[in-house]
Amino acid sequence: MKGRRQKQRSDTEQGVVLLVTMVFLLLFAIVAAAVFRGSQTSIQAVGNMQWRAEAVNASNEAVASILSDYKGFILPALTRMNAAGGPIGTFFSDVNGDGKADILVNVDAVECNYVIEVKPDDLDPDKPEDLACMNSSNLGSTTFCSEVQFFVTLTATDSVSAANVQMEQGVGVRVSSVELCKF
Repeated sequence: MKGRRQKQRSDTEQGVVLLVTMVFLLLFAIVAAAVFRGSQTSIQAVGNMQWRAEAVNASNEAVASILSDYKGFILPALTRMNAAGGPIGTFFSDVNGDGKADILVNVDAVECNYVIEVKPDDLDPDKPEDLACMNSSNLGSTTFCSEVQFFVTLTATDSVSAANVQMEQGVGVRVSSVELCKF
């Protein structure tokens, strides 16, 4: 009789151990799912930050391109702004080097903020942009140059992720007084 009771008790204990093990296994599965979901969210956030950074870089490249050819871009842009809606200029950026445009940057607006005349005392003969402003016949208190600041609004859109970044950038150039912001 003693042997039968011991056998009955060990069967009951094995059932409890199985139940406790199943509960712990379920808890571990829930914790693992939560950790997986958290890491997946972190990866997505990092990916979004990368897409945004690439779009901002593409916008900065567009601004650099505008600055390198301000006569060929800003002057026509200022006259086109009143003519039609939509972007006044478009730039493409190949981020991964596959030869395809990954990011499209539209220049939405170019506004002339201010024009300040450059005084002869402010000219530096060592700077190429100032050499064009210097004139041997100019002995007065004015020069042929002005400091002009433009406000450029750009929208960069990634073709893969559809990440969209709108950027507003101030751009300053030294130009001939009669060239810009006379509209």
